[in-house]
Amino acid sequence: MVLDERLAADMVLVNGKIVTVDAHDSVAEAVAVKAGRVLAVGSTADIMGLAGERTEVVDLGGKTVLPGLIDTHTHPSHAATRLYEINCRAPPVKSIREILMMVAEKAAELGPGKWIRGANYNDIKLEERRHITRWELDEAAPENPVFISKETGHLYVVNSRALELAGITRETPDPPGGQIDRDEDGEPTGLLYETAGHLVSSLIPPYTVEEIKEGLRRVWNQFSEWGVTTTHDASAYGDAIRAYQQLLAEGARQVRTLLMVSVHPQRPEGADLLEALTALGIESGYGDEWLKVMSLKIMGDGSGAGGSAAVYTPQHRGTKGLGLMTTSPEEIRRLTVKAHMAGIRVSIHSIGDRGIDLALDAIEEAQRLKPAPDMRHRIEHNSLCTPKQLRRIKELGVTPSSSIGYMWGIGDDYVENFGPERARWLHPHRTMLEMGIIAGGNSDYPVSDGNPMIQIYEAVTRRTRTGQLVGPEEAIGVMDAIRLYTWNGAYLGKEEHLKGSIEPGKLADMVVLDRDILTVPPEEIKDIKVLMTIVDGRIVYRR
Repeated sequence: MVLDERLAADMVLVNGKIVTVDAHDSVAEAVAVKAGRVLAVGSTADIMGLAGERTEVVDLGGKTVLPGLIDTHTHPSHAATRLYEINCRAPPVKSIREILMMVAEKAAELGPGKWIRGANYNDIKLEERRHITRWELDEAAPENPVFISKETGHLYVVNSRALELAGITRETPDPPGGQIDRDEDGEPTGLLYETAGHLVSSLIPPYTVEEIKEGLRRVWNQFSEWGVTTTHDASAYGDAIRAYQQLLAEGARQVRTLLMVSVHPQRPEGADLLEALTALGIESGYGDEWLKVMSLKIMGDGSGAGGSAAVYTPQHRGTKGLGLMTTSPEEIRRLTVKAHMAGIRVSIHSIGDRGIDLALDAIEEAQRLKPAPDMRHRIEHNSLCTPKQLRRIKELGVTPSSSIGYMWGIGDDYVENFGPERARWLHPHRTMLEMGIIAGGNSDYPVSDGNPMIQIYEAVTRRTRTGQLVGPEEAIGVMDAIRLYTWNGAYLGKEEHLKGSIEPGKLADMVVLDRDILTVPPEEIKDIKVLMTIVDGRIVYRR
């Protein structure tokens, strides 16, 4: 029988190893795609029977295929705008001297009075293992205000000109949820923790929608190279959302995006966003398969790498205390309850054990007032999570988006800050798996490396960039680690019916790997490259 061309597949991938990530972890040889959806999965012979004259045939030559990868917590617009700033990331940057040279070069390029911005700074990775001071920045750029953010985005270094413009003096009180670092004489050092950074950043002209769009084009290309077909934007705000919409209208359809609409208290437009969403009747899930509202993003505590996470036992870095809540527990509770009542999920930034408990307190109160068993409220990062917090997460049906990606880039910072006993409970994936808690994985890109292969490697090996072993009791198997970035990621977005596995009827988002992730030695996982990324049944990247 000759196949009716109207029924023929648009594309078939044959002679491969299709890791479907279905309920049985089935592995097939081939897959057929039609109209942006998976048409069938099976043997090469069966799938070739669905090919017509105009069908695109991709011979995999034995290569492995996974469902499109889902990173459940990134900051695409931040990554886009950091491309315009001095890149202080170490490596390749080695020292404070190198950073100061780049600042001086930028000052000469821009001329007096213009803001100089830097990003991706991390003191612990520099040769000096200390922070830059305002006075060093003054020498590099005496006539320019300078603002440099740490790679985590929770700590900032500024010079005297920036402090002067912000009116920060030795008499300036610490803002709620922030801290101004001071020397032994009470003089600000230029180091600003958490919300204190906004005292300066609010003075810097914002990036335009066009600038965000141009940066996003480069970010989307990088995501496609990594095989990321869906991401959850953890800091969605007005101009970024406009940029997403305009890119889609212009045909840039590479990465599906779920929005955590940010109500960061320090962002001017953030305070009324929940009010606007509820007034318009927008609930979680509003949108389409390319761009939709997922949740309300609430900033909870600070940073684990910077020592400002909310904990029960003092930390060893940064503020070296019990940490900071950038949003008060009372406000977190108010926002969570209001969002929950309006049918909007919440995603609460929670790094430390105390921070996680405060977030769970708010979710528990909302569920008490209006039980909704499948709401799937989220804890973002879920870093220092002990059995106490895990039991509460299970009872409340919370879905953690675990920043296992931190292990590679800033895992050493976390171990130093929390110490070995607490580090055993960093990103406890084995325990969550055993408890039946469905967790996603994330990179928090651009905080840490956005390549999911590195993150899957970390979940399996629990090794940092320097080779330090962190909580090996929490290591999981390769297939379970793949699930973090496929089916589990879809579940966290309430999209498991659409994506996360290669099954008939689901979106045709897939990646082809250069080697078999299921059989290579664990140390090789981080080196796996994506050969092809397919989104909506269309090849968007080919190596």
